[in-house]
Amino acid sequence: MSDYEKRLSNESIRCVQVDGVLNFRFLGNRIDYTALDAVALGVADAETDPEIRAIALQIAADGDDPENPLPVPQRFAHRIPKGSHGHGPIVEQATLLALRECTKPLIAYMCDEVNGVAIDLAAACDLRIANDSMTMCDTRILQGRAANTGISYLLPKLIGQSQAMRILLLGERLSADEAHRIHFVHQVVNDAEFDKYVTEFSIRIARMATRAWQVHKMQVLGQQHLDFESAMIHSLGVRQTHVINDRVEGIKAWRERRDPEFSGT
Repeated sequence: MSDYEKRLSNESIRCVQVDGVLNFRFLGNRIDYTALDAVALGVADAETDPEIRAIALQIAADGDDPENPLPVPQRFAHRIPKGSHGHGPIVEQATLLALRECTKPLIAYMCDEVNGVAIDLAAACDLRIANDSMTMCDTRILQGRAANTGISYLLPKLIGQSQAMRILLLGERLSADEAHRIHFVHQVVNDAEFDKYVTEFSIRIARMATRAWQVHKMQVLGQQHLDFESAMIHSLGVRQTHVINDRVEGIKAWRERRDPEFSGT
C-alpha cells in the first residue's frame, strides 16, 4: 500500500499509486468534502513527487449533497463564517485551484453519471475521456443554486460561452456523444472496454515526456489573457527557466528510429 493510499483513501474516495500514475476513484453517488480534500492534498503532494508522472480522476457521481457535505476539513476552519447564511464553496474552490495549479498530466475519466461539481473536477483536467453510457448535467440551476466553484471561468474557455451557458443555465442532460460533439469530452470509449482503457491510457501518458507536458501546460494556462507578443515573451521565459532533460533522449530515439524511454525529467 502506497503512502498516498494510506493517507488519502477513505469511505468517499480511493487513492492508488501504480506505474507512475496516482489514481483517484470517487466512491458512492455523491461527492463530499472528504473526497474533495483528499484530491486537493494528493495533487499538491504529487506535483513535487518524481514518482508520480500522471494523475487520473475516475468520476462517476451525481454532484454533491448540499444538505450533507460532511464537516469542513479542519484546515479551513478559520475561513468559515458564523451565522445561518452558511459558508461558501471554500473546499470546492480549493480543490479546483489545486487541479488548476498542477502542471503534471491530469486525466478525467467520466463514467455513467457526471453531474454538478463532478463536471467542475473534469473541467479542471487536461483531458476528458467518457464511456458510452456517460451523461452529464449541471443540476445546480434546477435546485436554485449557483455554481461558485470556478466552473463559470473554466467552461467558456473550454467550449465557448454559448455552450457553457447551455450547460450552466438550462440544466440539460448531455449524452457522451453530445459532450464529445461540443468538444468537452476528447474521446468516447465503449463501456465494455472502458476499465481497460483507463489503465492503459493512464500508463501511456505517464510514460510520455511528462516534463515537456508540464512546460506546454504552463504556457497554455499562463497565456490565456496575454496578447501574442506577450505570450511569446512568456514562452521564452518558461523555456529559459525550465529544463527538459528528456529532450536529449527524445531526439536520440527519433534519430535511431526507436521508441524513446523518457524519465519524466
